Amino acid sequence: MKYFFSRLQNILLRQVLIVFLIASTFLGFISYGNNIAVAQADVKTPEGIYYKGTPDGNNGQVDNAQSNLKGAVNNVREKLNLDEPIPQSTKRFFKSAERRTEKAVEPLTKTPEGYYQTPQRSR
Repeated sequence: MKYFFSRLQNILLRQVLIVFLIASTFLGFISYGNNIAVAQADVKTPEGIYYKGTPDGNNGQVDNAQSNLKGAVNNVREKLNLDEPIPQSTKRFFKSAERRTEKAVEPLTKTPEGYYQTPQRSR
């Protein structure tokens, strides 16, 4: 009978030890395995295509994109006349709109300035 219980204790001790080692190994892989994946420079897209996350020093694409962007900016600047000064008629229109707004707002706010303007004395 003593032999039976000693064998049972040895078997239980081995099983507990094996389960503990397997669990600690599994948890170790989980905790240290994620850090290894972060250090890699490849990026996987949802389609399953791998892209290198860091550039290889190939500036041809960057230069091409910059030149295309500069061309688009110049085109917009030319179409909208952004380099030209604001015409005098536009300035007069803004001033008249500002005066009309002040006249409409003054009865409500009891001040000539609206909430959108800074007072005259601080200008």
